[in-house]
Amino acid sequence: MLNIAIIGAGGIAKSHVGSLQKIPNTKIVGIIDINRERAEAMAATHNAMVYDDPEDCLGEVDLVYVLTPPSSHKELVLKAINAGKHVVCEKPISSSLEDAEIMVQAARTAKVKLIIAFNMRFRKGFRRLKKIFASGELGNLVSFWSQRIGMGVGQGYNWRTDPKLMCGMSIESLSHDIDLIRWIAGDIIDVRANVFESRADLPGFDNNANVVFSLANGSTAIIHASWSSHLGMNSRGIIGTKGTAFVEGPGLWDLKNFHWKTQDMEGEMIEVINDAFDSCSYLEENQHFIDCIVNDLQPTITGEDGLAALRVSQAILESYHKKVVVSVVTTSVV
Repeated sequence: MLNIAIIGAGGIAKSHVGSLQKIPNTKIVGIIDINRERAEAMAATHNAMVYDDPEDCLGEVDLVYVLTPPSSHKELVLKAINAGKHVVCEKPISSSLEDAEIMVQAARTAKVKLIIAFNMRFRKGFRRLKKIFASGELGNLVSFWSQRIGMGVGQGYNWRTDPKLMCGMSIESLSHDIDLIRWIAGDIIDVRANVFESRADLPGFDNNANVVFSLANGSTAIIHASWSSHLGMNSRGIIGTKGTAFVEGPGLWDLKNFHWKTQDMEGEMIEVINDAFDSCSYLEENQHFIDCIVNDLQPTITGEDGLAALRVSQAILESYHKKVVVSVVTTSVV
């Protein structure tokens, strides 16, 4: 039995906890949240104990999930690592590059697994896109695009817009798009970016971005993202020397159709995939994480991947503020 502690009982925790319930030989034994009432509500439905401090339950667990705002990750992740526990940390790894580097180095030194929860790698549509590109059917990469627009953070309290916790879209949400680019298209070597803050009530909160990346293989990738669009849609795709493929859907997250055409095909093919942004990717993601912990396997997503994505996010903001092209160094992913 793998005993698990959950730190952070907010919205994303519900997705993780719900999927962990479906995985055999796992048991959530502790819930920790700054809002004790919220922790108690989650603990009651999962027969777990509520703790005020993670250190009070670390002796009873094998794995810790850190599901709190990114600015709080370092302190919580280090507590678990220093106790010799494996950690699943929600993306982004942190809002601070220095903190992220400390976390990754601590995991290496302690020889524990630090896994960053980029659940998009477990979506059916994105796996389909990666598979067709890896097969060679599309030829060499010319360009990769990621477009995602819609109404993101609304009115009312949200930790993303809390001045004490704010990290903006470029760090928090674009980490998904950056990781997909690295996972499917290859390493990023430089960044050109324009970022826009459209909400006068949230100074410093970037919610629009247009970014051009040079990739190590000589191709280009782009991100066009908005959290202030009154219409929603999303599309990610590849233009290759022998064909083109993309996945698209309504709103910011749902994927409906996979399109592709190669130079050898008479017409476009469209496959209905109905890949809704639901619990399925969390179940596959967490099953992978649990398998890696139980069988001492290398996870396909590591702290290094989280660190690489954050380096790119910080480069986006630097490019915007300084109006320059910013070089970045990221390592390859599986």
